[in-house]
Amino acid sequence: MSDELSYAAVAASGPTQSEEEEKKNYSRANPVDEVIVTDQSVESLIDVTTGVAVVPNDFKEQEIQTETQAARVDAEVEAAETQAAAAAEAAAAAARETKAEKAVAEKKKRSCASYRSNPIVQAQGVLFAAITVALGVGAYRKYKVGALDCKTVGIWGAAAVALAGADCLASQWLFKKFGWGKYAKSE
Repeated sequence: MSDELSYAAVAASGPTQSEEEEKKNYSRANPVDEVIVTDQSVESLIDVTTGVAVVPNDFKEQEIQTETQAARVDAEVEAAETQAAAAAEAAAAAARETKAEKAVAEKKKRSCASYRSNPIVQAQGVLFAAITVALGVGAYRKYKVGALDCKTVGIWGAAAVALAGADCLASQWLFKKFGWGKYAKSE
């Protein structure tokens, strides 16, 4: 450890300063220029004040302590009022829709009642019930015998579609002739 020298010992063992260096005093750093604030933008900041603010003793117990908090509370109150007004408008619109839906339902109910008393609609109901029963019984008999195949089902299906088409055309003609339903003559 004796072979190691400290920094101070190494610096002392080096060459000495010349007279010129001593006069210029190179041993010190150059002086730093003084910073002069010319920007006055700090004065425009909202929360920055140059003096000491005095607050009341109950400052910490106050619910709203700053202007920013007061602005936020005001904004929340306005938002709540706007939301309440929108909810009231939505409730009124829903009430209007409910009345309209009830009126439409009542109109459909009356319309269905008038169709049930229509003899053409009654005849269609009886006809479709009879065709359904006839097709079901015929298909069951063919199935029991083992003669029910795709060809038979296809032919009976085509016959059912043809009967439905004929019934539709006949119903339209009867509605126009006797003035029942939506196909009534408009005079």
